[in-house]
This record gives sequence, C-alpha cells and structure tokens, in this order.
Amino acid sequence: METKPSGQAFGLLFVTFFIWGSVYVGGKLIAQDLPPALVACLRCVTAMVPLLWMARKHLGTNIQREDWKYLILIGILGYFSTFFLIQLGISLTGATMASLINALNPVSVTILAALLLKEHITPVKLLCLALALAGTVVITRGAGSQSELLGMAAVLLSVITWGFASVYMRRLTAKYPAILITTYGMAIGLLLHIPAGILSAATQPVVFSPKTGLIILYLGIFGSGAAQYTWTKCLSLLPASTCSLFYPLQPAFSALLGAALLKEAFTPTFLVGLLLISLDVVLSAWEAKKSPKSREILQKKFAYFSKMMDNRR
Repeated sequence: METKPSGQAFGLLFVTFFIWGSVYVGGKLIAQDLPPALVACLRCVTAMVPLLWMARKHLGTNIQREDWKYLILIGILGYFSTFFLIQLGISLTGATMASLINALNPVSVTILAALLLKEHITPVKLLCLALALAGTVVITRGAGSQSELLGMAAVLLSVITWGFASVYMRRLTAKYPAILITTYGMAIGLLLHIPAGILSAATQPVVFSPKTGLIILYLGIFGSGAAQYTWTKCLSLLPASTCSLFYPLQPAFSALLGAALLKEAFTPTFLVGLLLISLDVVLSAWEAKKSPKSREILQKKFAYFSKMMDNRR
C-alpha cells in the first residue's frame, strides 16, 4: 500500500523535530567536556559536509558584489554569533529550557521583518507577540540561579541575532537558492569559529573522547544535514502553516530526552512557558489560513527560515 504524501509528511515532521530537540540534549552532554566556542566550531566544521553536498549544484552561481555584505552579516550574526550563544546558553542552563526559548525564533523573525522589511503586523500577530513575551517572562522568572539566568539571556540573544540574519536571508532568497546562502553563510561563520575555537581550546580544559566525537558528528550530520532535508521535504508536501504547528514538538522532545538522559525535571514554569509559546505558534498558523495573502507571507517566512534553521541547532 502506497503511503499518502500527507502521512509521509507528518511522519517526517516528527522525525525532524525529534532531531532538532535532541540537538540541545547533545550539546548539553558535551558541555562539561568542551568549551562552548570549541563545540560551536566543531559543529560548524561537521555541518559543512552535508551542506556542501546539498549545495553542489549551485556552487557555480555568481553572487553580485552588493550582496556580499548581506552574506557576511548572515555569517557573523547567524552562523557565528548564534551558534556560540546557543551552546553557551546550553552549557549554563538546561537543554530543555534552551530549546523552549529557542522556539521563539519565528516570533523574532516576524517582528524584525515588520521593522526592517515593512511587513504588516496584524492584531493576531500582536497577540502572538504578547503570548511569546509572556512565555519568556515565565521562563526567565523560573531561573534557579544567576548562571541559569545568564544562560537564558544568551539563548534569547541568539534568537535576536538569528532574527536579524533571517531578515538578511529573506533579501537574498529572492535571487539565490536558499541552500547556497546557507552554505556560504556557514563558511563565513566558520572563518570566525576557527580562531575562537582554537583560542578556547588553548585557554580552557578540553576532554575529547569517542563519545564526544560521536555527538559532534550527530550534531553536524543529523542536526544540520538530515533534519534540514526532512524539513524541506515536509514543506514540499504540506503548507508551511501546517508544518509550523509542529514547532512545539521541539521543546517537548527536548524535555523528554532531557528527563531521560540528563535527569532534568519538568518544572511548572517550563510547562506554562511551553503552553504560551505553543498557543503563539498555533495562532500564527491559524491566521495564515484566513487569506491568500497571509498564507503567502507565512509560506515565505517559514520556507526561508526552515531551510536555514537546522544549521544553527
């Protein structure tokens, strides 16, 4: 019996968000062995392998001179700053909490697109923003220590840097393939990751084991390669607004894996924050179904956001 496209897509969505959720747990598992800058560097190096393979047909594309400044900003903000800030946040707070805060990325993209690209913000989007902010307040108020609060702040800052990078990506996706922008941005970020990683390895304790190496490979190949492919495949089978409804699965899977592998507890603040952010995503997708224009906007937003998304996880 042949699998229906929608059934295949739903299965792939669960796989995609399971991988994305597991990336945070993987980052936490090696947080005590490697400094954040070195982890970010090694992940970036590993991610280049699947990215170069996926972008191989587009590597000969000519990039116009005036577009290089946007690519450089994407590399600095999206693939250097964001990678480092996420791993720093994971090392200071739990994988569960970092994943939940990171689920605010679509909200960040919406706000910055409205400010920089003059996209319209509707009353429903304002409500979504209020829910996202409320969820963030609940999460940060649940911090158990100053170190954990700093970790949450680092992840929140990564949401902002990725939002700016995503706006610049939107400028370029109208002219170039998304996978090419991702690959070039990652390569530019790697130029900064290498000296930062070497410096951190020379000044901070490093414990490299077979387990650490396997986790790094998993983060790069599956987190930045396989998950990106399955997500893009889902977008080809289902509307982006439908796919976006599965975003809350990322922190949910992180929470389950964190409880099983890291002994992280389900706190009341986490559950309330998860509910508020989930409502935000559902409302955003619901609004997109009201009119062709809003559907088109969300389709574009999640298309470029998702095609680059797994490189930063």
